[in-house]
Amino acid sequence: MSLDPVLWLRAALYTTAALLACLLLRRPLRGRLGAGAAYALWGAVPLALVVALLPGPSMEIALLKMPALAPVPVAVHPDGQGAGWQRMLLNVWLAGALLTGLSLWRGQRRFVRSLGPLRALDSTVWVATHDGGLPASLGIWRPRIVLPGDFTTRYSAGECALILAHERLHLRRGDLHANLLASVLLCLGWFHPLLHLAWRAFRLDQELACDAAVLAGHPGQRRRYAGAMLKCQLAGSTSPLACHWAARPALLQRLAAVHAPAPDARRARRNLRSVVALTLLVSVGGWLLQPAPVQATRDSAAAFDYRTMQAPRYPANAIAANLGGVVELQIAVSPRGAPDHIAIVHSRPAGVFDQVVLEAARHWRFQPALVDGQPVAAQIRVPVRFDPDPPESPATGAGAGAGGDGRHAPASGRLAACATTGCVPQEMLQ
Repeated sequence: MSLDPVLWLRAALYTTAALLACLLLRRPLRGRLGAGAAYALWGAVPLALVVALLPGPSMEIALLKMPALAPVPVAVHPDGQGAGWQRMLLNVWLAGALLTGLSLWRGQRRFVRSLGPLRALDSTVWVATHDGGLPASLGIWRPRIVLPGDFTTRYSAGECALILAHERLHLRRGDLHANLLASVLLCLGWFHPLLHLAWRAFRLDQELACDAAVLAGHPGQRRRYAGAMLKCQLAGSTSPLACHWAARPALLQRLAAVHAPAPDARRARRNLRSVVALTLLVSVGGWLLQPAPVQATRDSAAAFDYRTMQAPRYPANAIAANLGGVVELQIAVSPRGAPDHIAIVHSRPAGVFDQVVLEAARHWRFQPALVDGQPVAAQIRVPVRFDPDPPESPATGAGAGAGGDGRHAPASGRLAACATTGCVPQEMLQ
């Protein structure tokens, strides 16, 4: 497993932007569009992470075929110091993710064990031996509603119907699976303070959205609904994955929302669809705006160990003076195969061909070095040779390189070529 700093930075930035948007907009959206719209907004967070990890839409460009193109790899080796700190950061992140996941798993296991043996009333409703923060919905593979043993005596018949409607809505909407996804994101971003804040806000918005949907289907039941909440305000332990009927931290805000005005059911559904569509639209727009990986089209007969590269243009002043020369580059290649740093090791004559070579080299792509099957950063040297026209054919203007690719090209379109291993003395490349 390797650490790509650019990819990780992009994922962190996209996720942070989505978290900030959700935390800042959830209250205004809840007040104007309803609790369901505020809850739907949280879908932007996993979408932002997916958009950051996906490559941008590819763009194909046609590059010139250059048979003489052969970068000379000298002292190709992984950047030991860079790989060391990357490996250390990766190990720290993995340790934090595992510890966070272990903490959530222990909390879930402790809650399930506290319920004692369960007795089935039907396929989705069970009764627990002990009251440990019930009623609640729990389970990923077999979602079910778990009720306390005194459910029918603690609550009236009308309250029981409202509670069961609330918990069944959690199952129908897939809120338990949404909690699992939120838990995975919390493990992956355990170091991000906004994620821990967003975790609590997400769980609250989930319950508020469920309350609003149930009350929209049961008009005139707000007082009874709030009374059912108050009867379990002293409920016991909670689970990180379950949906509790009345968890203590969110109880006051839920009671206040029950008595607040809310949009009618039809308008709430329309607002929910609008927020979902807008979230998807912004996510697709973010993906389209990502830098596109360039896929060069080349002749199938060309067989190079390195990817096809675009050659530098022959400078017009050098053509006019009939000058030739060599520019040797030292290139730091990233694990993605892109040049991270380009330095001129040697240039003859000095300053004549440097700029055109640097401009071309920024667009080159290489096959990255591999260590244990994983791409790593490496250093290579690439000599680029510029050959002037032979004296016997001044009218045609011969291009540089082997194979005659530019022999009869006009001066404005002439290309340089990378030297092969024997084109530059070996001692110059050490």
